[in-house]
Amino acid sequence: MKEREIDHGAAAFETQGRLLEELGERLVASPEVALVELIKNAYDADSSICHVRLEDRDKTLVVEDRGLGMTLDEFQNNWMRIATSSKADMRVSRKFRRPLTGAKGIGRFAVRYLGGKLRLDSVAFDAKRSLKTRLVADFAWMRLDKAFDLKRAEIPWELFEVPQDTAEGTRLIINQLRPSADFARHKQLRSEVLRIVSPVTGLDAGPFKYDWQTASGKDPGFRVLLPGDDPKGSRDVNLAETVLRNSWARLTISMAKQRVKFCVSFNGSHRSRNLTVKVDQMVSAGLHADIRFFPRRGGVFANKEVNGTEAWKWVRHNCGVAVIDHGFRIKPYGYAHDDWLRLDIDNAHNERSWRSVIANEQFPIPEEKKKDPALNPTLYLPSNYQLVGAVFVESRRGTSLGGENDLVSSMDREGFLRNGGFTQLFEVVRAGIEFLALCDKDEIDTLQAEHAKRLAAEARQDFRKAIDYFRHSSSLGAKDKARIISEYSGLAQRFQEQEAYHKRAQENLTTMSLLGVVAGFMTHESRGLVANLETLMNRLKELAKRHRELRSDVASAEKHLRNLQQHLDYTSLFIDATQAHRISRFPVAPQIRMIVRRFGTIARDHGITIDCNVSESMKAPALPISAYSGIVLNLFSNAIKAVLAAPSSLKRSLIRISAHNEGKRHVLEVADNGIGIPPELRDRIWDPLFTTTSNLNNPLGSGMGLGLSLVFRLVTDLGGKINLMDEAPKDFRTCFRVSFPINTNGNGS
Repeated sequence: MKEREIDHGAAAFETQGRLLEELGERLVASPEVALVELIKNAYDADSSICHVRLEDRDKTLVVEDRGLGMTLDEFQNNWMRIATSSKADMRVSRKFRRPLTGAKGIGRFAVRYLGGKLRLDSVAFDAKRSLKTRLVADFAWMRLDKAFDLKRAEIPWELFEVPQDTAEGTRLIINQLRPSADFARHKQLRSEVLRIVSPVTGLDAGPFKYDWQTASGKDPGFRVLLPGDDPKGSRDVNLAETVLRNSWARLTISMAKQRVKFCVSFNGSHRSRNLTVKVDQMVSAGLHADIRFFPRRGGVFANKEVNGTEAWKWVRHNCGVAVIDHGFRIKPYGYAHDDWLRLDIDNAHNERSWRSVIANEQFPIPEEKKKDPALNPTLYLPSNYQLVGAVFVESRRGTSLGGENDLVSSMDREGFLRNGGFTQLFEVVRAGIEFLALCDKDEIDTLQAEHAKRLAAEARQDFRKAIDYFRHSSSLGAKDKARIISEYSGLAQRFQEQEAYHKRAQENLTTMSLLGVVAGFMTHESRGLVANLETLMNRLKELAKRHRELRSDVASAEKHLRNLQQHLDYTSLFIDATQAHRISRFPVAPQIRMIVRRFGTIARDHGITIDCNVSESMKAPALPISAYSGIVLNLFSNAIKAVLAAPSSLKRSLIRISAHNEGKRHVLEVADNGIGIPPELRDRIWDPLFTTTSNLNNPLGSGMGLGLSLVFRLVTDLGGKINLMDEAPKDFRTCFRVSFPINTNGNGS
């Protein structure tokens, strides 16, 4: 039998009455959110106030405004039409041209979340009838829920003509409150509602600022009265504005016309930092953020116009980075226990890298800074408790095509949809806070340098005063005066030398980081050169077989080539050691033998005896093998240079390398009987680019003074300790002692 059509037509969606229950109870997450939806309606109606109160012994909740009210036509075509686009087609209110907050036409059903019955009582001027009307409609939600077809679930209404001087506005009277209706009396509701409808005063909304004074029709403003509020009362905004004015730093972010501009400024300082980045803008209306930074540092509120205890209490209560959409705060962003910017989780884990793409592209962190807590700016990333701020936006209100990646409010009024627009919102604000951390680190360094400079100036002044005091003292004899003045003058001179030395050491740190890159490049390039030289050396050996006069020169060249190869091995090992992350336990003796074998030629050629005192069964803790070898190699080469620099009268040149376990620590020692280290230089040997050896008659050269500084940092990063022993073992003048913990959970375990 062939298939044949027996009927055709078109079908339409049908809805049952319980849809209202879904819209009211399932799409609203909490009482304060439901209440705020009604407050927003009052704001959009150009009311100057929304008064929320309890009546009839707290059995009735009333939400009343003094807005434009609703005509019968607006009630039937807008209020009674689910998901109407009436507001989506409008951007501003009719009278005061306020930016509208509603969009989806379902917020009014939030009243269904609060109680079982509603009476709508609204007074408005009806232009079609040229008179004022009062509309009264009654909603019994339980009865409507049972309706099989929502179109047949009729709402009874009445329309009255009222005198022209009757005040316009809408009153929502909600009965049969939920069993948990005591929410309306709790301070928590007051706090939550005010946080949404009255964001922190004193923050700059930038282009999203709505100026009540210059608005069309001289907008009187908008405020909310909750149960228990005094209608004649006013909010004290002085504390908020004063605290914000005295923040440690301020971050502003503006995104518009495919560009994001970041600016960080510090209170009491003329220093500010700016950064502009091009972006593919998805948030069509752009954004503006004003974020204040309150780190827990001494003196933030000292000698300021605000009491420190009260200020910190206010910061604690208002901390977080809020998101303000069309003038109203959006939950959950910036609320307690919310971490939408991933600040607290990164602080808890001591993250060493930026999270945002913008930060990693615009101000990346070099690897050497990531490893050093004193240099890494990510460790200055603020937590939510240290920030008070807001990001001002205008989400997409319409439902037209093309806005899928714009900011769109979720149906339950809890945040935004996780689309491209929200991802960009996160990326831009997070990058701004990371820029703040970078600038804060630089500011602290600058302030510390300025403080040290002031202290140094004060110390020099004190020295001069002391010298002048003793010079004019009448109680001292000429001999004592000369002696004391000479001592103080010497102290002043040494202090000045120390200042200059400290400055050079700071400059050397920067040089050292650059030299690391150069060393890696040169080592890589030299490998190719050595390979070519080895090929050439093989050809020269063949020529030397036929030409005896070349043999001595070829032998000498071959020796120098081996030395060059050993230097490259040394450099490669140490560069690998500073970058290696492969961790394991390994036998110590083979590693030390390998180093001695590679560099023993130089030592033996100069009559240096090398003593290795390491058990074959000895194992190092779990460490990167290349790091351990690099440490031994550096200390060994330093010992060779020290021995070669010793006086020629030295009867026996000796270096000893030993390793053993002491309790829960693995100990490595490298000792020599070379030139030794003068007492006054013992503290300086760890400084970058400081060296005590000379190139003269030294086949290893003096180096650049990087070795011990890098060894110190590497040992410390691996959880170990290194020190120059106060007393070297018998027959030795210098001994470096390195120790690592055994069987721990930290580095070096």
